[in-house]
Amino acid sequence: MEENRKRKHFIAVLGTGGYQRCTYYFGGRECDTRFVQEAVLKLMCGELSGGDRITICLTEEARNSNWEDRAYSQWEIDKHIGTADEMRLGLHSVLKSCFEDLPDAGQYICIEEKDIATGKDSHEIAQMFSEIYDVIDEQEEIYFDVTHGLRNIPMLVMAILEYAKVTKNISIGGVYYGAFEVGAPDMETKQKRVPIYDLTFYHTILTWSNAANSFIKYGHADEIHDLMSEKWSVIARTAAKGQNLRELSGNLNNVAKCLQGFTSSLETGRGDVEYSGGIRKSYEKYESQQKTASEHLVEEYYPFRELLDRIERKMGGFKDARTNLQTGMAAIDWCIGNHMVQQGYTALEETLKTFLCEKIGVPQGEEFWRETVVKRLCTSLYDVIEKDRAQLDRRYGEWKASLQQRGGKQAEEGLEKGGELFGLIVENECCRNLVKLMDKTSNKRNDISHFGFTDHTATADSLKNELENLADEFRRIQEEWDA
Repeated sequence: MEENRKRKHFIAVLGTGGYQRCTYYFGGRECDTRFVQEAVLKLMCGELSGGDRITICLTEEARNSNWEDRAYSQWEIDKHIGTADEMRLGLHSVLKSCFEDLPDAGQYICIEEKDIATGKDSHEIAQMFSEIYDVIDEQEEIYFDVTHGLRNIPMLVMAILEYAKVTKNISIGGVYYGAFEVGAPDMETKQKRVPIYDLTFYHTILTWSNAANSFIKYGHADEIHDLMSEKWSVIARTAAKGQNLRELSGNLNNVAKCLQGFTSSLETGRGDVEYSGGIRKSYEKYESQQKTASEHLVEEYYPFRELLDRIERKMGGFKDARTNLQTGMAAIDWCIGNHMVQQGYTALEETLKTFLCEKIGVPQGEEFWRETVVKRLCTSLYDVIEKDRAQLDRRYGEWKASLQQRGGKQAEEGLEKGGELFGLIVENECCRNLVKLMDKTSNKRNDISHFGFTDHTATADSLKNELENLADEFRRIQEEWDA
């Protein structure tokens, strides 16, 4: 098996019926056989290599009827299906014959059988789930024929494959169904021609469901991006696809990239609206790409089309968030809604600094103003904010002395603006409440950042709940301040 190629694993369920000889076809290829399993294997699985596997799931009745070679029954003889002197070849012999002409045929591929329950009740359905799941190995490429067995088999198989994608890192080569009931006799040969249906799209819908759930509930766009990238890579290298579809696919792939860029900027706290990789710029890139692409969606991208409206609603808080403060508030809401607790505390503390920078009119994106002036001055006053003026003046004096040692024009400007902030703290109750809020937020942020190794470690639940409470308190302070 060539390097980096996943081992192919063809799995099928064997039924108990008569398996009439017919011609199965898919696209321009066809296979004349009694067993749809053979047709799917030959038409849909591509070239097999050493180490690839075939597993046939069967009940005891299916084993006796169609897996092992046997004499024809009297009913079959009466119907001229076979004679008393013949042996009716079972699927096992038929599959082995598929590889007789290949080098080292005996060791070329492993043909396995797996006994399964009939699935007549919930207990047997659970048993069947584990029985089929257990035959799948890590990192295989699975091809599944769901033609035969009970009617619950296709639904069960879809669930198994989706589960194994997560737990065993498999990929799906295809899911297929031989539609015997819609076949029609060939006018010349009188033998029935039966189409094979590719049901892989049903599995794709499940995969899109997981990707949609990941974004809508938790704000992660990686799965959407990966699905779009996979779809684009297939269409881009397929000459049969029209140029318009390839261009559309490229556009939609760019939409997914921009969406992932947006969520990544939130996950990593890129809050400065001037930064090219920040939340605001990433949102604008997504919005620009989405407007162009969403007008021309086609069937191949139906799942993404349905998701775009939900994405737009979820990102609605950023639509008019053009300033650092507005972007920070939208990011806080996003973090709360998507269980991003650590990022939420970071966004809240930094947006508190942004708010105070805005109030005293200093550059919001410069570390000197955010940390040396706003943060350090507020930190100096946290624990004496409600005490007498003398203690406030003493702490303010210590802060001034530290900044004066720095010297230079920027330090002089910092002292001036620091004095303005100190005046707000002394005179404005909203500002004092904001300083106390910054202290609470900073302590929670440090608790998380230091992995819980602090003197006052909070519980996980309290950290989650307190984030929303502190954000609500910030909004109240803003409203009172600006009233």
